[in-house]
Amino acid sequence: MSFFPYSRLLLGPSQSVVVSGPHIEVIDSQNGELIYSTVNLGEAEKASLLKSGPIRCAAVDEAYTHVATAGEDKKLKVWQTDGLKLLSERELPKKPTSINFTQDGQTILVSDKFGDIFSYPLHPNISPSSTTESHTDGSKRGALTSHENPSDGELVLGHVSLLTCFLLSSDEKYIITADRDEHIRISWYPQGYVIESYCLGHARYVSAIHIPSFAQSILVSGGGDPMLKLWNWMTGGLLSEIPIMEAVESFIKVRAPSRRRGQGDDDELDGTDGAGNNTKRHKKRGKKGKGQKEETKAMEGTPDTDGGDDRMEGGEGKVIRQGSSPPIEQAAAETNATDGPDRLVLVIHKLESLDLGDRRRYLIFSAVGATALFYCKFPESDETSPPSVHALDFGSPVTDFTFGAHNTIWVSLDSSQALEEHISERGDAFPKAHLVELVTWVSDMPVIVSESDAPPLLSSLRTTCVIPASPADLKVLDIYSALSSMPKNIDPEHDPLKRDVLAEADADIEGPPGPSAGNDTKGKGKGKGKGAQKKELSQREVARLKKKRAVAERLQEHEKSAGQTQSPADVAASPGVGEQERGHKRARSDTDIVPQSAGSEVQDAMDES
Repeated sequence: MSFFPYSRLLLGPSQSVVVSGPHIEVIDSQNGELIYSTVNLGEAEKASLLKSGPIRCAAVDEAYTHVATAGEDKKLKVWQTDGLKLLSERELPKKPTSINFTQDGQTILVSDKFGDIFSYPLHPNISPSSTTESHTDGSKRGALTSHENPSDGELVLGHVSLLTCFLLSSDEKYIITADRDEHIRISWYPQGYVIESYCLGHARYVSAIHIPSFAQSILVSGGGDPMLKLWNWMTGGLLSEIPIMEAVESFIKVRAPSRRRGQGDDDELDGTDGAGNNTKRHKKRGKKGKGQKEETKAMEGTPDTDGGDDRMEGGEGKVIRQGSSPPIEQAAAETNATDGPDRLVLVIHKLESLDLGDRRRYLIFSAVGATALFYCKFPESDETSPPSVHALDFGSPVTDFTFGAHNTIWVSLDSSQALEEHISERGDAFPKAHLVELVTWVSDMPVIVSESDAPPLLSSLRTTCVIPASPADLKVLDIYSALSSMPKNIDPEHDPLKRDVLAEADADIEGPPGPSAGNDTKGKGKGKGKGAQKKELSQREVARLKKKRAVAERLQEHEKSAGQTQSPADVAASPGVGEQERGHKRARSDTDIVPQSAGSEVQDAMDES
């Protein structure tokens, strides 16, 4: 039997909130009693909740009176923890990546995959006329329009890349944001248009940032680089680095599959329905070449990463989950046979710090798909060598962790495919492998709490609060989507020097518009011959292809200036470059003629004299 893993643990002094797939549960932190659960909602409310799909982002205010959630349906929902009453539901402009409350609990900040952060009041302002007018006007705008908000959210700031995470400084005067293009920006809050500084130095995406409570001037960041970086975030200066790859690599058990041709940025930002299912991707997939129909059939029924990602490249990447059901394993094996071996991808999921006193300060972090929780001593200013990174292995991938009382760490695990251990008196099945582990510190070492010493809350999270899930539910959940979505397309088939980007751009941009490939049900467009029909491109696709063409042209010009030459096959495959070279040849031939004619005229004048 399968079970939903806990994607978020929000532990409070009196009440705790946990998120499992599309469900929310409120538990008494002292005795572990399950107080409220969305599983017990009415049929209509429960059907609406399941249709919304898994919860991707969740946050709770400091008083634990309100919970904000958002998912694939692009709806910001505010719940009252007392009774789990849904107070409001607002539409978001793009799919969210993170949610935070301000300290007073009256403002909600939401970052999205378009690179923007919007602020929303806790309770929405009712203005039907303005909302309707804004939504109607926004729906008529082109695909390149940005910063439109159907729920009257106030724009705080924007990046030009997917915004992965953000946080507020302790005094809430600054907001620190990170994106997939290696940038960390420090801006004023709420005047986000005023930029204080940048922390530049990452070579890959930044997926987690943290300011330790005992070192408010230091920012710790991590992502795809093989090290953590420590910054003076007010000045943007790099203080130190902590190598982590050697310690983390062996514990990453979930791998990202190699991409297939055509897996790039998503074409449309609104290509999913409320349940996270792809509704536009298959229609815009384009023409199938010879042999691609069988490949498509092999991929049917496999999990679609992030349910139609907004701006993430590789949005259709499939993730192989440990202990997955036989149909998923079979489809994954067929995919690997076509696409090659799986890739090891490092994505730091969460960064935290712990102060045990007497200079016993630690950095604690997790990685997507890794089965261990990692920790190291916080580097002090008088230390010259970086600290060693240690691991506490749990055997199952870590999905989230949070701190509890007495410096304990609560770790949620993906044991979703574990077999049932026993049947309770009510007939409930409990997972054999624990979904949650509790870690305490003994002699400066983290130790997993034994079953006999488990507090009531831990026992409840392992038994009473578990929610069964079908294989289809787990496919939609897709908790390892970051392994495919975070890395950019840097493999050879996406390299403009090794793939004919110019020819592709010319064919898509200059070709005559035709019906979309999704309407080609009779196999008219198979990508061969002059009569093959071309799909109609959106403004975003055209802009992206033009940009790729410009980059490829600059690279080829640089290659020529360095004395490198192209093969005749490459030149013939790129009509744009061929025309450019022919133009250069015509220009050179004209210049060669001018000196000859000028010389003959001078010679004639000398003869006449």
